[in-house]
Amino acid sequence: MARAGESYPIIASQDIVDVRGVKLWARDQPVTAALQQRLLERRLQQPLEVCLQAEGGVTLFTLMHDLQELIESAHPLAPALKPWAQVLVAQLKQIPLHPVAQLLLTTAAATRPATLAHAVTGMALAGAMLASRQASHAEIRLAMLGGLLHDIGEVYINPLYLDYARALDIIGHKHLVVHPRMAQMLLTTLTDYPAGLGQAVAEHHERLDRSGYPARLGDEAVSTQGRVLAVVEVALGSLCVSHAPLTRASFALRVVPGEFDPTWAAFVCDAAQEADEDFAGESLPIASTLEAQLADIDRQLSEAHQLALDLNEQRRTSKITDVVTDALHRLDRLRVAWNALGLWGLSGDEMANVALPSERLELELAESELRQRMRAFHRECLLLSEGLTEAEKFRLSPLWQGLLDSP
Repeated sequence: MARAGESYPIIASQDIVDVRGVKLWARDQPVTAALQQRLLERRLQQPLEVCLQAEGGVTLFTLMHDLQELIESAHPLAPALKPWAQVLVAQLKQIPLHPVAQLLLTTAAATRPATLAHAVTGMALAGAMLASRQASHAEIRLAMLGGLLHDIGEVYINPLYLDYARALDIIGHKHLVVHPRMAQMLLTTLTDYPAGLGQAVAEHHERLDRSGYPARLGDEAVSTQGRVLAVVEVALGSLCVSHAPLTRASFALRVVPGEFDPTWAAFVCDAAQEADEDFAGESLPIASTLEAQLADIDRQLSEAHQLALDLNEQRRTSKITDVVTDALHRLDRLRVAWNALGLWGLSGDEMANVALPSERLELELAESELRQRMRAFHRECLLLSEGLTEAEKFRLSPLWQGLLDSP
């Protein structure tokens, strides 16, 4: 919030009072960054976020402008959004922008300007996905709010851990995985939005096959709106690249069967098909390491199965069993992905001889997407093993050893 104050005047939206009833600051008075810090050190009757407002920051008017600009732009999603433009504009007019949401969006925009474009695109995509399924106006508005606010928990994360251009270590991962829960807490405790909004926002990094975070929820546990936001998050991440962005987004949603709800992933996949993106002008590398990577996954899976049998015979602790069970599940999901891609029977020479640009791109994406999931698997294993002794960690290390350096 202090960063927001560098770009927008921050004022007290109400009298700021401590727990003893002493008024510390008057309503409508400016609040400097230094004062914010002092107020944070006091026990207040209301959280500081509730007591502040950013003047000239994000409003429904600025969001409307940004939405209409997005729909009329050359953004890859614009053609898919245009058929639903009237619905999106009409529903945005009906969305209440809570002062806490306004402050956090403004803070996010001041701290990392690209986050506002991400939020507006997420709002539009989520709303269009619901509108395309003839959802009620209330459901469309809830989806739009979810798309807009799903990452507000990142306001409380060190920006160093939000640099997605570099791989996160375990410490960075620990910081990152809390942001869905943080957003849920902010929405449920500081606003009057429906509880379903907070739940959906908390689920936007969950995967239906239990490979997501922070709760590793399974199919039946993820709400409809959470499924929508999971698709939105992955699609927006893929759309950041300049070459064949919709094709990449579609592939990311399909590469591991069972990760995403096909009902909602279909919107992005259909948009990619209709876009008919051109691959010919791009120099695409041949994924010559796929055969070796496949063998590595096979090896890890075999070792995990053998380790699980050994641990079962030796009656190891339940904590070890939990790690092994989760590892087996994730490795099985990677095997399903490779089977679905049809790459198990291809030799290195056959992969190298693939000539069509679209097929070469798919090979590149297969390698990239599976490596990303292997890194996630590595970090989750490390998190799950934190309560173990050093000896137990050494015993389990074959489950994740070498994943980050896999060919």
